[in-house]
Amino acid sequence: MSLLPNPNPNSFDPGTPGTPGTPGTPAAPADRRARIRAAIAAASEELLAAQSPDGTWTNPRPAAVSGTAGAVLALHLAGTAADRALAAHGRAWLLRVRNADGGWGTLEGFPSDTVASCMAAAALALTPSDDPLAAVAAPAVTAALARLRADGGPAAIADPTVRQLCCLVLALAGLADGSRAPRVPIELVLLPAALRRRVLSYLSPPFIALALLQSRLGAPGRLSRAALAVARPAAVRLLGEVQRQEGGVGSYGGDPWLTGLVVSALATAGAGPGGLVAAGLDYLRTTAQPDGSWHMIHGMAVERVEVTGPAFAAAALGEAGLAGHRESAAARRRLADFQQTAPFPLYACPPGGWTWSGATGWPNVLDSLAVLDLLLQGEPEAPALRSGIGWLLNRQDRRGSWSTFVRDSLVPLDGPCPYITARALQVLLGAGLPPDHPRVVRGLRWLLRRQRTDGSFPALWHRGAVPGTAAVLRLLTALGRADEAPARRARSRLLAAQLPDGSWSTGDLTEPGTADETGRAVRALAECGDTEAALRGAEWLVDRQRPDGSWEPGRTCVYIRDHVHYSDFLMAQGLALSALAACERMAGAR
Repeated sequence: MSLLPNPNPNSFDPGTPGTPGTPGTPAAPADRRARIRAAIAAASEELLAAQSPDGTWTNPRPAAVSGTAGAVLALHLAGTAADRALAAHGRAWLLRVRNADGGWGTLEGFPSDTVASCMAAAALALTPSDDPLAAVAAPAVTAALARLRADGGPAAIADPTVRQLCCLVLALAGLADGSRAPRVPIELVLLPAALRRRVLSYLSPPFIALALLQSRLGAPGRLSRAALAVARPAAVRLLGEVQRQEGGVGSYGGDPWLTGLVVSALATAGAGPGGLVAAGLDYLRTTAQPDGSWHMIHGMAVERVEVTGPAFAAAALGEAGLAGHRESAAARRRLADFQQTAPFPLYACPPGGWTWSGATGWPNVLDSLAVLDLLLQGEPEAPALRSGIGWLLNRQDRRGSWSTFVRDSLVPLDGPCPYITARALQVLLGAGLPPDHPRVVRGLRWLLRRQRTDGSFPALWHRGAVPGTAAVLRLLTALGRADEAPARRARSRLLAAQLPDGSWSTGDLTEPGTADETGRAVRALAECGDTEAALRGAEWLVDRQRPDGSWEPGRTCVYIRDHVHYSDFLMAQGLALSALAACERMAGAR
């Protein structure tokens, strides 16, 4: 029995989700709608069945190569004998998941990339000679280095920070000359706090870790060594402050990779108080998985307490007609409980935002928007919603945009983002701000100036042209401006990016479609009234729905732009389900 309300239950047979029609032959309108409704029911029931008693979800994540390699390095370099046994377990996992080309991908099964391959090669290169895996690890390292050389090695990486990371990690394991890495200007930590926040933002922990590694491996030049000597105490204090504001659990960013990098740097450079290293090691011990791996972005606590993926899933259930059900209300209450009630001085954040995991950690606009979008489905005067909207207004940049972590940030990946700005404006409209409110006007003015010549809008934390373009098109439709030139150009860009099978990917017509990107495009086109393109995308989603009602997530989320992408299961489910619900509303309005 379907859990969804049926306004006209006798109008059609719900059908079976995931049953393709005849290839190349569009289904009749009634059949299309029946298949969409059946897919909505199957997806909703799958999410409800997976919901925890506390109202939220556990987000299944593949094991991470970089997270595992970072943890292995730290446990080997700074840990006890027992920790080195744990590191050996991690090395065995790395060897099991190595790709046929000799490299490693970000997550298990992903195509090889430079960052993951450098991290894994370094971890394996430190395998002790008396370890039973040494005879296997040595040729694996040789093959990884050959693959890296074929791609040009770290020197071929355009981004200076990623080039520093890869070069210094390889040098830590004796696989590269660390003195050839670009200098890390550690003296930036001595800037006044307000300016330092804008210049370093959330990159402070990896920036300091790289500077400490460089000091251990030979910082280039007397000036660099002098700057390091002066700035190192302040840098280590800043790391301690990051750890403290994350709740004192020992992590940095709730990420085993980053935590391992920082612990390795502190230990090898002899730079920090033992408490920071010990706390980091404790975090890595408690987040190790039974198979020897570690996850990417495990969270700020030992328990996997996620915010963002569950917010997408719960919001999609609301879009599918279940906003008033007790399961949706439970999810809203639980995620509202994770709202931060204390300031976060490192980012000059007041209380009222959310992070991606639990109630401590790095508050940011991107994850806060996911929760606010959900809370808008509940009580309009709910305290968490009201304070969250106030927090969101506080985070608006002077130029009218929104950045991710630090207001008016100068860090490119944390800088003003069209996708985030469009989503923020849509949330504010949903919360009751009128279109002529000065905050909305200023944000929209900034946003429309960022449209590219092809009609697209970028998204800093998602790949390709679809997420940002779809978000802006949805916003302009909500503002009643779908017929104006910016919206027409954005819509044309989405239509041009639709693949022959009806799906969307990066915007590059050679890349296969994903549920995530197809969901974003379908919802935007359905809301602006582009019926045929939206329904073609919806049919693709129905055809790709798995027997359990779920979809395979795509590698659409960005961790390090152009280098590290990852998938998010619950986000993909939410995007696909919300898109089908938008198509159902569109069909019902015709």
